[in-house]
Amino acid sequence: MTATRQPMSPEIAAAAADWIVRRDGGRMTAEDEQAFALWLAEPAHSDAVARLERIWDLLNGDDELGQHGGEAEPVAELPRQRVLPVPARGYGPRPTPRLRRGALASGGVAAALALVVLGGVQDWPMRMRADHMTGIGERREIALSDGSVVQLDSGSAIALDYTGPRRGVRLLAGAAMFDVAPDRARPFTVDAEGGSVTALGTAFAVRDEGGRATVTVTRHSVRVQDAGRAAVVGEGQRADFGRGTLTGPLPAQGDAAAWTRGRLVVVDRPLGEVVAQIDRYRRGYVAVTGPAAAIRVSGVYDLEHPLAAIDSIEKSLGLSSLRLSDRFIILRR
Repeated sequence: MTATRQPMSPEIAAAAADWIVRRDGGRMTAEDEQAFALWLAEPAHSDAVARLERIWDLLNGDDELGQHGGEAEPVAELPRQRVLPVPARGYGPRPTPRLRRGALASGGVAAALALVVLGGVQDWPMRMRADHMTGIGERREIALSDGSVVQLDSGSAIALDYTGPRRGVRLLAGAAMFDVAPDRARPFTVDAEGGSVTALGTAFAVRDEGGRATVTVTRHSVRVQDAGRAAVVGEGQRADFGRGTLTGPLPAQGDAAAWTRGRLVVVDRPLGEVVAQIDRYRRGYVAVTGPAAAIRVSGVYDLEHPLAAIDSIEKSLGLSSLRLSDRFIILRR
């Protein structure tokens, strides 16, 4: 019978991450090295360091870790704070670059790992800029002064500018669904990722994908502008913009408004991209590594129960996972 590994407490995990940061940042004196050696003499401490290092190795895609693919890594309940993902959020599957733990002189690699495990990233800068925002797993409907209605997705934020002849909204993060009240004298424009979407009597959704944005029209049409180019996007169509490019209009895929009903509808999308979307609805970190990230999937996923959605994906596709409780999950084949 295999012995069950004991949970790693947040206190020990925090201390282990701190030692990793100091060690890999080259900031340890001879006294620090002696203190670290003494600290490692405790089995629970050395085990914590080894387990954090193993997680980073898995993120780097080390094949020899595959033998542990289905083994759970228990940890005590972590602070309920939004965590910084490693790698950073972006459009499509998350990249998994190979990095030496000591590659960054500042200890940035280990620091990022510490943030993944322990959380602690505050959203105060976003709060200072936003007029309305939602937390992880939260959706909110906002009635604007002109009669327009905005629905904010999980982890989203907007800033308003209703001064002068323009009704302006800036999407700072996440996604929003807009049902625009008509007013020909005051255009309704949403700015995101360097481009803009202007309503032409319409309902539409805009999502910030990190470096680029996507607009999907559910009623009437919009005008999209970016880098000097403009296009009219009609009902049932979408366009991608940002980074000085504008692509579209293209046929919309799935149901862009499904998240307003607590569902994610995808049609022939890479698994890494789908899991990244589900990850927006839970506290913690989940990602797909290796060839599994490119698997094309279609389906309807319950965003009210994102962990159940991840479990269903793992079982239905025959994947394995490494877990630090249910807060840190790596799927792989």
